[in-house]
Amino acid sequence: MSVLVGCAPERSGRHALALAAGLARARGEEVELVHAVVRSWPATPGAGDGEFRQWARESADESTRRGLEELALLAPDVVARTHTVEARSTVAALHEAIEALHPSALVLGSGANGALGQVTLGSTANALAHSSPVPVLVAPRGHRTATLDRVVAAWSPADPPELLAEMAEFAREAGLRVRAVTFGRAPHGMYPPEVGLDVEDEVFEAWQTQAREALEAAARAAGLDEGDASLALGEDWLDAVDAVDWEPGDLLAVGSHGGGVLRRVFLGSTAAKILRHAPVPVVLFPG
Repeated sequence: MSVLVGCAPERSGRHALALAAGLARARGEEVELVHAVVRSWPATPGAGDGEFRQWARESADESTRRGLEELALLAPDVVARTHTVEARSTVAALHEAIEALHPSALVLGSGANGALGQVTLGSTANALAHSSPVPVLVAPRGHRTATLDRVVAAWSPADPPELLAEMAEFAREAGLRVRAVTFGRAPHGMYPPEVGLDVEDEVFEAWQTQAREALEAAARAAGLDEGDASLALGEDWLDAVDAVDWEPGDLLAVGSHGGGVLRRVFLGSTAAKILRHAPVPVVLFPG
């Protein structure tokens, strides 16, 4: 198998290349650089269509050339192949590439409007993150490290135990360490003032006990060692995410809701909140 990444000359494309190189290196796979050529009008036999195709080919050649050069600087040991896919949109082109190449994962860059160092889903990444049949990795803006070391697997009692097992297997296939984490937010303000803060504390303590027991059971089922699971709690989701002792080379794994016969990535509200504050690259798993 291989790691598929959209090849683009802009900075978000370079960040995705670094993450793709790190994953491919860890998994011992090659990188498939795909340049999406957007067909802005129906194909016709006229001269205009021929000129458009010529321009598109030249643009694709330049984009993939830059991608190969960037990848060679980031990870000279990683082999890369290039592809050009013409479709009605970038999303459609990458879907076609997934169907044709059967990659182990799809790697995308964060949107240009996001903060430096944070994961942000742009329009293309958002569409693919909600429709991809394979795990989707999203690199934060400014990501330049072509090395991965650990998967921090976000799991909650609302998720099936099989999801944590899938995350752990993904990590093992790449030779990465695994740590399972359940994120939680202190429910201050859940009850009216007359009820009292003691009730809130009791409810939160009970939730912590149940969440820890569920997480430890799921971790054992996933083959994780004792001590490789913990809660990350905070006053809000930012504090909860910040409670994790993040390390260089970390990759945050987040599950999705839904599933059924057709497996697709579709973020639930909690997963989306965690992703918004992630300080490291994120991998989204189909539900």
